[in-house]
Amino acid sequence: MDASDWDERYRAVTQPWGIDPAGTVATRVADLEPGTAVDLACGDGRHARWLAEQGWSVTGVDYSSVAIDRARAADVGNVVNWQVGDATSWNAETQVDLVLVSFLHLPLGQLVDTLRRAAEWVSPGGRVMYLGHSIENYHRGVGGPPEPEILPGISDLARAAESFRVYALEHVVRAQGDGLAIDILLEFGPWEQR
Repeated sequence: MDASDWDERYRAVTQPWGIDPAGTVATRVADLEPGTAVDLACGDGRHARWLAEQGWSVTGVDYSSVAIDRARAADVGNVVNWQVGDATSWNAETQVDLVLVSFLHLPLGQLVDTLRRAAEWVSPGGRVMYLGHSIENYHRGVGGPPEPEILPGISDLARAAESFRVYALEHVVRAQGDGLAIDILLEFGPWEQR
Protein backbone atom coordinates (compact mmCIF):
# COMPACT_ATOMS: atom_id res chain seq x y z
CA MET A 1 0.00 0.00 0.00
CA ASP A 2 1.43 3.39 -0.91
CA ALA A 3 0.66 6.91 0.28
CA SER A 4 -2.09 7.46 -2.30
CA ASP A 5 -3.98 4.42 -0.94
CA TRP A 6 -3.83 5.88 2.56
CA ASP A 7 -4.80 9.32 1.23
CA GLU A 8 -7.97 7.74 -0.17
CA ARG A 9 -8.71 5.98 3.12
CA TYR A 10 -8.41 9.25 5.03
CA ARG A 11 -10.59 11.07 2.46
CA ALA A 12 -13.27 8.37 2.79
CA VAL A 13 -13.59 8.29 6.59
CA THR A 14 -13.23 11.06 9.14
CA GLN A 15 -11.29 9.90 12.21
CA PRO A 16 -11.07 6.22 11.19
CA TRP A 17 -9.32 5.30 14.45
CA GLY A 18 -11.38 7.56 16.72
CA ILE A 19 -10.12 10.50 18.76
CA ASP A 20 -8.96 8.76 21.94
CA PRO A 21 -5.58 7.09 22.33
CA ALA A 22 -5.34 3.32 22.35
CA GLY A 23 -5.82 2.19 25.95
CA THR A 24 -2.47 0.40 26.00
CA VAL A 25 -0.65 3.53 24.83
CA ALA A 26 -2.38 5.70 27.44
CA THR A 27 -1.60 3.24 30.22
CA ARG A 28 2.07 2.77 29.29
CA VAL A 29 2.81 6.45 28.65
CA ALA A 30 1.15 7.47 31.95
CA ASP A 31 4.21 6.13 33.81
CA LEU A 32 6.69 8.22 31.78
CA GLU A 33 7.92 11.74 32.50
CA PRO A 34 6.87 14.00 29.59
CA GLY A 35 9.69 15.09 27.29
CA THR A 36 10.17 15.04 23.53
CA ALA A 37 8.32 12.51 21.41
CA VAL A 38 7.89 11.36 17.82
CA ASP A 39 4.63 9.71 16.80
CA LEU A 40 5.88 7.80 13.76
CA ALA A 41 3.15 6.76 11.27
CA CYS A 42 0.79 8.98 13.26
CA GLY A 43 -2.15 8.79 10.87
CA ASP A 44 -4.59 11.60 11.63
CA GLY A 45 -2.78 12.34 14.88
CA ARG A 46 -4.89 11.03 17.74
CA HIS A 47 -1.86 9.84 19.72
CA ALA A 48 0.29 12.88 18.89
CA ARG A 49 -2.44 15.28 20.07
CA TRP A 50 -3.00 13.23 23.22
CA LEU A 51 0.75 13.18 23.99
CA ALA A 52 0.84 16.97 23.60
CA GLU A 53 -2.10 17.27 26.02
CA GLN A 54 -0.06 15.24 28.53
CA GLY A 55 2.82 17.74 28.32
CA TRP A 56 5.01 16.14 25.64
CA SER A 57 6.69 18.16 22.88
CA VAL A 58 5.58 16.12 19.86
CA THR A 59 6.43 15.64 16.20
CA GLY A 60 3.80 13.67 14.26
CA VAL A 61 4.94 11.98 11.04
CA ASP A 62 2.88 10.16 8.42
CA TYR A 63 3.31 9.57 4.72
CA SER A 64 -0.31 10.37 3.93
CA SER A 65 -0.51 14.10 3.25
CA VAL A 66 -4.30 13.89 3.68
CA ALA A 67 -3.84 12.42 7.18
CA ILE A 68 -1.36 15.17 8.08
CA ASP A 69 -3.72 17.85 6.74
CA ARG A 70 -6.50 16.42 8.91
CA ALA A 71 -4.15 16.26 11.91
CA ARG A 72 -3.18 19.91 11.45
CA ALA A 73 -6.83 20.95 11.13
CA ALA A 74 -7.71 19.18 14.40
CA ASP A 75 -4.69 20.57 16.26
CA VAL A 76 -6.27 23.46 18.15
CA GLY A 77 -3.44 25.66 19.35
CA ASN A 78 -1.04 24.21 16.79
CA VAL A 79 0.92 22.32 19.46
CA VAL A 80 2.28 19.43 17.36
CA ASN A 81 4.96 19.67 14.66
CA TRP A 82 3.26 17.80 11.78
CA GLN A 83 5.44 16.38 8.99
CA VAL A 84 4.78 14.29 5.91
CA GLY A 85 7.33 11.48 5.83
CA ASP A 86 7.74 7.76 5.24
CA ALA A 87 8.27 5.80 8.48
CA THR A 88 10.84 3.59 6.74
CA SER A 89 13.13 6.49 5.79
CA TRP A 90 12.25 9.56 7.90
CA ASN A 91 14.81 10.55 10.56
CA ALA A 92 14.57 12.65 13.68
CA GLU A 93 16.88 15.67 13.70
CA THR A 94 17.66 15.42 17.44
CA GLN A 95 17.41 12.79 20.14
CA VAL A 96 14.00 12.28 21.72
CA ASP A 97 12.64 10.64 24.85
CA LEU A 98 9.90 8.58 23.20
CA VAL A 99 9.17 7.20 19.75
CA LEU A 100 5.62 5.89 19.50
CA VAL A 101 4.81 3.57 16.60
CA SER A 102 1.21 2.39 16.76
CA PHE A 103 -0.41 -0.01 14.34
CA LEU A 104 2.24 0.38 11.65
CA HIS A 105 2.23 -2.88 9.71
CA LEU A 106 5.01 -3.55 7.21
CA PRO A 107 6.71 -6.67 5.90
CA LEU A 108 8.43 -7.98 9.01
CA GLY A 109 12.01 -7.24 7.93
CA GLN A 110 11.07 -3.63 7.19
CA LEU A 111 9.25 -3.30 10.50
CA VAL A 112 12.25 -4.64 12.44
CA ASP A 113 14.60 -2.28 10.57
CA THR A 114 12.28 0.70 11.14
CA LEU A 115 12.05 0.04 14.89
CA ARG A 116 15.83 -0.42 15.22
CA ARG A 117 16.42 2.83 13.30
CA ALA A 118 13.89 4.63 15.53
CA ALA A 119 15.81 3.42 18.58
CA GLU A 120 18.85 5.34 17.33
CA TRP A 121 16.94 8.61 17.91
CA VAL A 122 16.17 7.80 21.54
CA SER A 123 18.22 9.33 24.33
CA PRO A 124 19.57 7.05 27.08
CA GLY A 125 16.68 6.07 29.31
CA GLY A 126 14.18 6.88 26.55
CA ARG A 127 11.94 4.39 24.81
CA VAL A 128 10.52 3.15 21.56
CA MET A 129 6.97 1.90 22.06
CA TYR A 130 5.41 -0.27 19.35
CA LEU A 131 1.81 -1.43 19.52
CA GLY A 132 0.23 -3.37 16.67
CA HIS A 133 -1.89 -6.34 15.73
CA SER A 134 -0.15 -9.64 16.50
CA ILE A 135 0.11 -12.63 14.21
CA GLU A 136 -1.81 -14.39 17.00
CA ASN A 137 -4.72 -12.10 16.18
CA TYR A 138 -4.77 -13.48 12.63
CA HIS A 139 -5.18 -17.02 14.01
CA ARG A 140 -7.25 -16.45 17.14
CA GLY A 141 -8.54 -12.88 17.35
CA VAL A 142 -10.85 -10.48 15.55
CA GLY A 143 -10.17 -7.42 13.40
CA GLY A 144 -6.84 -6.25 12.09
CA PRO A 145 -5.17 -6.74 8.73
CA PRO A 146 -5.85 -10.04 6.92
CA GLU A 147 -2.24 -10.33 5.64
CA PRO A 148 -0.20 -12.57 7.97
CA GLU A 149 3.10 -11.46 6.39
CA ILE A 150 2.75 -8.01 8.01
CA LEU A 151 1.73 -9.20 11.48
CA PRO A 152 4.59 -9.56 13.97
CA GLY A 153 5.00 -12.16 16.64
CA ILE A 154 7.04 -12.07 19.82
CA SER A 155 10.17 -13.45 18.11
CA ASP A 156 9.97 -10.84 15.32
CA LEU A 157 9.87 -7.95 17.75
CA ALA A 158 12.56 -9.55 19.92
CA ARG A 159 14.88 -9.17 16.89
CA ALA A 160 14.10 -5.45 16.78
CA ALA A 161 15.04 -5.07 20.46
CA GLU A 162 18.21 -7.15 20.38
CA SER A 163 21.01 -5.42 22.36
CA PHE A 164 18.56 -2.88 23.81
CA ARG A 165 16.91 -2.75 27.21
CA VAL A 166 13.45 -4.32 26.95
CA TYR A 167 10.75 -2.88 29.21
CA ALA A 168 7.89 -4.94 27.76
CA LEU A 169 7.36 -7.53 25.04
CA GLU A 170 3.95 -9.09 25.39
CA HIS A 171 0.53 -9.76 23.94
CA VAL A 172 -2.28 -7.43 24.94
CA VAL A 173 -5.81 -8.80 24.69
CA ARG A 174 -8.67 -6.30 24.36
CA ALA A 175 -12.38 -6.50 23.68
CA GLN A 176 -13.42 -5.67 20.13
CA GLY A 177 -17.06 -6.01 19.23
CA ASP A 178 -18.22 -9.49 20.24
CA GLY A 179 -14.70 -10.92 20.30
CA LEU A 180 -11.16 -10.35 21.46
CA ALA A 181 -8.34 -8.70 19.54
CA ILE A 182 -4.77 -9.73 20.24
CA ASP A 183 -2.26 -6.91 19.99
CA ILE A 184 1.48 -7.01 20.56
CA LEU A 185 3.47 -4.49 22.58
CA LEU A 186 7.20 -3.87 22.46
CA GLU A 187 8.74 -1.20 24.65
CA PHE A 188 12.52 -0.90 24.46
CA GLY A 189 15.37 1.59 24.38
CA PRO A 190 19.05 2.22 24.88
CA TRP A 191 20.66 1.20 28.12
CA GLU A 192 21.25 4.07 30.53
CA GLN A 193 24.91 4.84 30.98
CA ARG A 194 26.53 4.37 34.38
